[in-house]
Amino acid sequence: MTAGPDLDAEHSWDSAYATPARTERVRAGGAEIVVSCWEGRDDQSGPDVVLVHGGAAQRQWWDHLAPFLRGAGRVVALDLSGHGDSEHREQYTLDAWSSEVVEVAEIFCGPTPLLIGHSMGGLVAVNAAQREPDRFAAVLALDSPLRRSAPGYSERRQKIASRPVRSFASHTEAFNGYKTFPPVTDAPAEVMTHISRAAFRRAGDRWALKFDPRIYLRPQVPDDFVLTAQIPTWWVQAENGFVDESMAQRIRESLGPAGSLIQVPGASHHLILEQPLSAAWIISLFVQHLGRTTA
Repeated sequence: MTAGPDLDAEHSWDSAYATPARTERVRAGGAEIVVSCWEGRDDQSGPDVVLVHGGAAQRQWWDHLAPFLRGAGRVVALDLSGHGDSEHREQYTLDAWSSEVVEVAEIFCGPTPLLIGHSMGGLVAVNAAQREPDRFAAVLALDSPLRRSAPGYSERRQKIASRPVRSFASHTEAFNGYKTFPPVTDAPAEVMTHISRAAFRRAGDRWALKFDPRIYLRPQVPDDFVLTAQIPTWWVQAENGFVDESMAQRIRESLGPAGSLIQVPGASHHLILEQPLSAAWIISLFVQHLGRTTA
């Protein structure tokens, strides 16, 4: 088993964008959902993979990783409703997003694909797997935090949800003003350039971020959100991420024997951007290992 993708420390991430995805629009979970699709390599017959982005992100956050997932069959990444180019809703919940993921998997993937999500997308993926475990082979959550109780956290989310999405007078101004939360401080320039360009849409005479601020009104997960895993479930804890030690203990105890908590030293919350080599290695290991054990 070769865990690592075809990358090294001197890798130019521009090469990932030489293999553009096919873009599709489908109805899933009651909304129009936009999906990117990469076909598997001819020499690979592994499991299909569904990639789920985090909150206020979009499917292009996976574009530099998807072409390099060793052992995968077809790889699909969707814009959840309220994000990217997908339709907006009046209200957003993990259950609604999970329904979108399940239906996208039904449309584009073979039986029991693998689910991979980053941050909030990991919660969506885990929720989908917990609701319908027979539909998926395994799930990987990348630094996906549980209920957060820091002072002022809920108030900040309410404030963001109540104000208009950020917009700029020109695309250049928008590109230069693009920020993530938490801020990305050390990511390949090619990657940040790509996702920054994909993050905005024309809104009248301005350029606005492509997400609905009301996504921040979605309920936090309950304390008993993590159930005993019915399928293999890997949960990554980035050392400098959002999954703190109390969350890690709860995840470890709740998942049971089918679950694994994987600690990644030196990694940040946005490890798919700031530590993409490590992220690509973890995801490829997950795909190859689970693809072999579930075959």
